[in-house]
Amino acid sequence: MKKTLFVMSILLVVAIAGCTAEHEHDDDHSVEIEGKDMKLLTVQDVADLWEIDSEVLLSGIVAEFNLNGSYTANTVLEDIRDAEYKFSPAQIKDLAEEIKQEGLQNE
Repeated sequence: MKKTLFVMSILLVVAIAGCTAEHEHDDDHSVEIEGKDMKLLTVQDVADLWEIDSEVLLSGIVAEFNLNGSYTANTVLEDIRDAEYKFSPAQIKDLAEEIKQEGLQNE
């Protein structure tokens, strides 16, 4: 229940920030979220924020970092970091953004 409320709070903050943020740099992500908050999200949560397919994101994470574990869209990013590879949340943001942009180009 606490995790659900936390995720909902993050989604609300991101939605509000997205409506009011002015992008000053070309390298900004379409979703703004702090790395410390991002670590607590599942792959599905991240995919939902970026409006991308969670399985595509998961496959990208596994391929990018040569992961060997058995992960699902419900796996928390911090659990992957603890188990195998200490990727930065910024790397996941970049990957999610890349997937989103590829999807927009294919429309």
